[in-house]
Amino acid sequence: MVGTELVPNNEIRDIAGDFKPARKFKFRSLVPYLVTAFLFSSISFGVTYFLNSKTREKEQILLVLHGGKAVDEVELRKVVRSSGLNVYWVGPEPGAKYVLDAAVTSTISIRYLPAGTKMGDTTISYREVGTFVSPNAFKVTQQAATAQFGVGFVNADGNAVFYDSRDPKNVYVGLKNKNIQVEIFDPRPDQSLAEVLMQGKIQKII
Repeated sequence: MVGTELVPNNEIRDIAGDFKPARKFKFRSLVPYLVTAFLFSSISFGVTYFLNSKTREKEQILLVLHGGKAVDEVELRKVVRSSGLNVYWVGPEPGAKYVLDAAVTSTISIRYLPAGTKMGDTTISYREVGTFVSPNAFKVTQQAATAQFGVGFVNADGNAVFYDSRDPKNVYVGLKNKNIQVEIFDPRPDQSLAEVLMQGKIQKII
């Protein structure tokens, strides 16, 4: 610092000393710590958000798998693919929603809800397609057709078809070379039968 000093002979002279003021607080020295803390906080938030998102996604999938939510075609396909399910149907209907019940993977059903229909409405029957694990499904379905009132044939896809002539609303299809039997129910007269007569109508959801 610049100051004065009393020297011999009572003379006063300026001196230039090496006094240094007390070190001031330097914000710059904390920057690395602040940046690290911010990054850590951001990463923690991101991980938490990601995990919470995944949890919510899993909850929604479980809800759909247990028939708790009606979904559109896109979401239905997404849930079926992500869950690795083996599910058949007769294709989409314009504007329809679908209720999937796959709580037991060997017995899966899809209920078709026409546009504007509420999921909880049980006063009206709608189309429903079931997928069942059935060893030798083709042969089993053919044998069922030999019972009294049974009607059986092989459709254009080469699959065995069976229905009871007294109640043709339910039609069963044993898929060729697969351990899968598909049941189609439709409350509209002859509609189930019409579905199995159309080549390529019974499809695996992919």
